Amino acid sequence: MQSQSRLTESAYSSYHTPNSDRLAAILQEMEYINTIGKSFVAAIDRFQVHRALLGALQKLYSFAACSILLKGDPFELSIIPCYPLSQVFIAAMIERIASAASVIDFPAVSVEELANASYLDAPDDLSITQKLGSPVQDMIGGAVIGSFLNVPLTVENRIVGMLSLFDEREGTFDTDLLKLTTMIADYAAVALENVRLRERETALWRQAEIGRQRLELIISSMAEGLLITNEQGGITLLNVSAQHLLAQAQLDLKQNTPLRKLALANNVSWLHKLADIIDEAQTGVTVMNQELIAGEAGESVPLTLSISAAPLHDASQVQMGPIGVVAVLNDVTANKQIEKLKDEFVSVVSHELRSPLTAIKGYTQHLMRRIDRRLRKTQQEHQQQSSAISAVDLPENYDLRSLSIIQSQADHLERLVNDLLDLSQVQWGKLHLQYSSFYLADVLVESVRSVQASAEQHTIYLDIAVQDTKIVADKMRMSQVIGNILDNAIKYSPQGGQVIVKLEEREGDYFVSITDQGIGISQEYLDHIFERFYRVRNTASRQYSGIGLGLYVTRAIVEEHGGHIWVTNNKGLGCTFSFTVPAAAHSD
Repeated sequence: MQSQSRLTESAYSSYHTPNSDRLAAILQEMEYINTIGKSFVAAIDRFQVHRALLGALQKLYSFAACSILLKGDPFELSIIPCYPLSQVFIAAMIERIASAASVIDFPAVSVEELANASYLDAPDDLSITQKLGSPVQDMIGGAVIGSFLNVPLTVENRIVGMLSLFDEREGTFDTDLLKLTTMIADYAAVALENVRLRERETALWRQAEIGRQRLELIISSMAEGLLITNEQGGITLLNVSAQHLLAQAQLDLKQNTPLRKLALANNVSWLHKLADIIDEAQTGVTVMNQELIAGEAGESVPLTLSISAAPLHDASQVQMGPIGVVAVLNDVTANKQIEKLKDEFVSVVSHELRSPLTAIKGYTQHLMRRIDRRLRKTQQEHQQQSSAISAVDLPENYDLRSLSIIQSQADHLERLVNDLLDLSQVQWGKLHLQYSSFYLADVLVESVRSVQASAEQHTIYLDIAVQDTKIVADKMRMSQVIGNILDNAIKYSPQGGQVIVKLEEREGDYFVSITDQGIGISQEYLDHIFERFYRVRNTASRQYSGIGLGLYVTRAIVEEHGGHIWVTNNKGLGCTFSFTVPAAAHSD
């Protein structure tokens, strides 16, 4: 075992010597402080801090071991022996540490918790660094702790841990050296705190790097094109998909190139629109699903891009406004091709169906008239012969009922074909209106009478709160709108009930509302009810026929007149369809 350090004997006994000797001792102490300060500053990890601490303390004392208990979640306990110790001695150390921790405002901790969180860090020449609980070298030190010194570790008046010194002998730790020991503890506390901060910084940088690599992988793997611009509109990022899409448009966008400048230089119209979208998003507005035709006009289906853009904000909130824009580019060319083929197919099929359907209806009506004449003739003959025979018993009557069914189904098919033809006109922008002057109230009255004749279970109320309802519009199309909504009101209220039709004038528009007491429409379907081929998917609606075009065409007609149409729920009892028609839009 080493003897007491010469520094102890010379430096602190010198206070009773002449001034020259005392000055020499003070200089020696300052040199000592400077040396240990440098050793702590040079330490880059906790093990180097432990070595610096052990070296500094061994210049003051000859002792068996020291320990460092650091606050944290979880806390850490490092035991640093000066020579091999027994497990019994180490266990006694842990018990002392547990009892002393509460004295320095350390959170309550049990011996078991300390033992599980402890780490044995021996000097390199001992080569016994290991987790506690593992076998150590045979006991050399004794099992009884004779001396124990406890010093708080503080950083800026904040206790971050505790330094403890242990020895088998009594009286090892001189209280005269407590001030110097506390100073060493403060050095160690600052060094350990710096190591912690460095480790935390390294961990954060590592996490940030992993996140950056993951983000780069996601961006490069995206099927959608991603374009990010800075505050000046310059391109700062283009992923692989965006580069490919823009290459198809025969455009090579370089990084940091302002889009507006590129559009002006190349005179590309769609690029101007893309720059407009980016500029709009730069103001803080989110732009969704704007389509750009980025191909040549001569192509059958040019490259079509769907653009969504959103403002990019500074996460640190140093800058209040957007610092750039992130835009997502989707190639919807294939979808446009499919839509075009589908529209062409619908148009062709609709026209092809109309010719045979017209023939079926015509010949059915002709046969019905012939059978009706034959039926009346047969009844007259039986009356002349005074024969008692009912018309129901005649074969002609059965034929007439069969033809009536054919006629009814042909009418239904004709309505479907007309819807398909209307769809084709809407899709191709050819829904031309034949304007004429008429009274909107008259159309409402005619439509209500027509529907009421076949809706015996329903009572249709008409409330007209306008004196003059004269407008200039397409009368046939306006009748189609009202008829579609009324038909739905009757169809989707199978138990009967009231249907209320109102006509009002609001802010220069005619306001028409049709309210039923039917099965209603769930909130989740309201936003889609006017979409093409959309049908509500619930059990109550499946029993009703239709292909989901009536309301789509209805909306197109209303909007073509400059009006609006919408639907609202009536708290579980039916729904209300409302639309407006500008009163003065086409008045004469």
